Amino acid sequence: ARLEYDWHLQPDPCPSKAQALRDAAAARRTVAFLKAQRVRVVNMSWGGDVKGIESALEQCGIGKTPEARKTAAREMFEIQKTALTEAFASAPEILFVTAAGNSNEDPDFVEDIPAAIVLPNLLTVGAVDLAGDEASFTSYGKVVKVHANGYQVESFLPGGARVALSGTSMAAPQVANLAAKLLAVNPKLTPTDLVRIIEGTAERTADGRRNLINPRKAVAAAQP
Repeated sequence: ARLEYDWHLQPDPCPSKAQALRDAAAARRTVAFLKAQRVRVVNMSWGGDVKGIESALEQCGIGKTPEARKTAAREMFEIQKTALTEAFASAPEILFVTAAGNSNEDPDFVEDIPAAIVLPNLLTVGAVDLAGDEASFTSYGKVVKVHANGYQVESFLPGGARVALSGTSMAAPQVANLAAKLLAVNPKLTPTDLVRIIEGTAERTADGRRNLINPRKAVAAAQP
């Protein structure tokens, strides 16, 4: 599940309460569609926070003062966060896997969504490099439950071209892939089962900052 947006520096469309309400409705419709299609696992390599909305308002010349933009951004953010949280909670049969973010910050502290949303059917993923070391860009903290390779991962572009990309957006799909494999082994697993197995078989590093997924152990643990 992804967001489509204009690539120019100037936000298009500019943030507004009306747009936030449209985004909220779109989130609910999207999850309803996923439920109707009986989807079991969803990868979500995107995110946003209050400061991002504030910045977009400033770029658009909306709001007379920083305080006015802060107030407006907070209202829009809460509309979107509430919609996402309620939509995910309405689909307890789906595991939502989300990227932690690439700002080297705590998603919970900066209120990044969906990474900082806490639900039993949502799993937030951080990134490591090929050596298993914490990637310099990855966000971190208590909401980041597991880590996977997110450094120079071969990725497909529209049209079929391949390029090596880095980010938690490359790590999260690997966890979604693992969850799908577990369901192939044991279709009766619930999202909470998947989270328990993926987290429980991951290998925590001595510093406690990384919890590296272990696909081999996870698949073994998923056997019925």
